[in-house]
Amino acid sequence: MELFEEVEVEAYVYPTEDIEKVKRAMLNLIPGLEFEVLDRVDYIILTGKTRSKKALSRLYELFRGQAILDTARSFLEEGYFGEEIIFKVNKQAAYAGVVNFNEESPLGPITIIIRTKDPQRLMKWLAPRTKDGVPIE
Repeated sequence: MELFEEVEVEAYVYPTEDIEKVKRAMLNLIPGLEFEVLDRVDYIILTGKTRSKKALSRLYELFRGQAILDTARSFLEEGYFGEEIIFKVNKQAAYAGVVNFNEESPLGPITIIIRTKDPQRLMKWLAPRTKDGVPIE
């Protein structure tokens, strides 16, 4: 069984922002996204989707590289609803290639939606429980 069916990433893009930079921020976290742009006059809704099996590999690396597995796990568990895991990250941090779950920003967050038939298995793989920073699952 696959870990997930689809990853969707969404952000509002305001007139003061460069849409290409927002795309780059999204791609820094989830590679291989195919984008759709929905113009809402005052802002744009930028949505990226992928079914690539490697879509979560960058998040996997970032969670470990930044030593934030426990934090990531708690946000994944908090955002787990049925067959979706939804969490938000800071847009500017994502542009810098970093995961920051502090979504407070005047420009709004990036929302990541992972669709999976087995959320527990996905969370165990992506952000396992740790002891002294070392995965124990």
